[in-house]
Amino acid sequence: MKLEKPEVHYNALDVLANQIVGMTLEYGEVDIDIVWDTIKRSYIYKDLTYEEFLNIINFLDSIKILIYDKENKKLIKTRKGLFYFLDNISMIPDEKSYDVYDITTGQKIGILHEEFVAKHGNPGTIFILRGLPWKIEKIEKKKILVGLEKDFESAIPSWEGELLPVPLEVAQEAQEIKRDLLNFDELKNQELYFYPNKDNIYIEQYRDWFIIHSPFGSKINDALSRLISQILSEKYGIVVGIKTDPYRIMLKAGYITKENIKEVIENIDLDNVENILEKAMVNTDLFLWKFSHVAKRFGVIRKDADYSKSTLRRILDHLINTPVYKETLNELFIEKLDVKNLKMILKKIKEGKIKVNIVDRENISPLAILGLEEYVSDVLISDKWREVLKLVKERIENTELIFVCMACGTKYKIKVKDYNEKFKCKKCGGQYFGVAKSEKDLEDEKKLNITAELLRNYGKKFVFIYAGKGISYLSAKFLLKKEYKNEDELLMNLIEYEKRGMKFAKR
Repeated sequence: MKLEKPEVHYNALDVLANQIVGMTLEYGEVDIDIVWDTIKRSYIYKDLTYEEFLNIINFLDSIKILIYDKENKKLIKTRKGLFYFLDNISMIPDEKSYDVYDITTGQKIGILHEEFVAKHGNPGTIFILRGLPWKIEKIEKKKILVGLEKDFESAIPSWEGELLPVPLEVAQEAQEIKRDLLNFDELKNQELYFYPNKDNIYIEQYRDWFIIHSPFGSKINDALSRLISQILSEKYGIVVGIKTDPYRIMLKAGYITKENIKEVIENIDLDNVENILEKAMVNTDLFLWKFSHVAKRFGVIRKDADYSKSTLRRILDHLINTPVYKETLNELFIEKLDVKNLKMILKKIKEGKIKVNIVDRENISPLAILGLEEYVSDVLISDKWREVLKLVKERIENTELIFVCMACGTKYKIKVKDYNEKFKCKKCGGQYFGVAKSEKDLEDEKKLNITAELLRNYGKKFVFIYAGKGISYLSAKFLLKKEYKNEDELLMNLIEYEKRGMKFAKR
């Protein structure tokens, strides 16, 4: 068994501030050289410079957490410092959560954690919760109001932030293992295209999506994607969307080519990587979320404070280049990005040890499909999927539903394939039918009325969709509103709703 190397956070400035204040409280006043000598005996702070140490002291003095008597070289405790220390005995941040409510029913449907809201919590964002897509309509102080959406194409999993990052070594080893699976399932025919590895990066394009096959792990790909995006934005004045996983980077942008991206990757200035990443990170909600935690650990804002993004942004603007700002950046570089290994990869690219290849083919590769299928529903349908779609269609067409005449209550059991839109009630001649999936559904008059309206408006298309496993009339309604290029696209959307509907039913 091989264990991953732990991430050690050297020179943590917020922890340093906390310890310095603790020493002033212990002694009342303490010689600055004693504090410096004590700190430097710690392995974690072996590389801390005296200038960085003094910057912390001066900052704490400026916010009255301690008093720095420069003439006598003494650090003196303050009342504010006592309250700060008691509030921050633990450096573990208090993570709050937001209750999520359906704006139409007023019912609570779940919770979202603070990090997810920090990254994606903007009106209009679509995310998945309880197996269904929801769009953020409004964010209040302690709750989020959402509305049900009609498709999953751009939805973000609400558990996204809880996934462990895949390290470089694991990603590259997994990529080699995949090579042995090229004849199976989604990877079939990949060898007809190419196979990315530690020595070769490949760039493909599908519409306005650019897929960069880079099996370098979660943190390196996240960092590289932000680098590329920032440079492209500055160079071409465009907005670049980013999606990453441990094996590829997906950029969404117009007005650029694969050659533009290759040029950017091959010409990144290694000495400027941190500066570019800083510019890329500082305006993100992720940076603001991390900044709020660090600011609390420094005593800049109260631990129980709950500021809006605009207020936090104003506070941040006043603290640029302070220890709070620098520590925020440090933590993001350690926790979310792998700058050290990124620079190693970029150096190898410059030396020609890693090649950046452009793929010129009409169809994108199976590996690209694996990356894009979460974001683009009609990306491509493999032979395997065509067989699956055929079986799903047969299963649905042979599903039996109960049609209830809303005029006289007569019931008919009819298979989907046998349903005729001109069908009339044999007893009263009526053509207005509610649709039930089980005997239990027959007891729900509201559901029968709604399905009757859907049947009248959409005909057999509604019958086909509603016959899907786990498909509620609400899900059917959303699926019916969407336009489909062909039957395959409808079936793929239906399968996705079936999977999520069944997951929801099990909870």
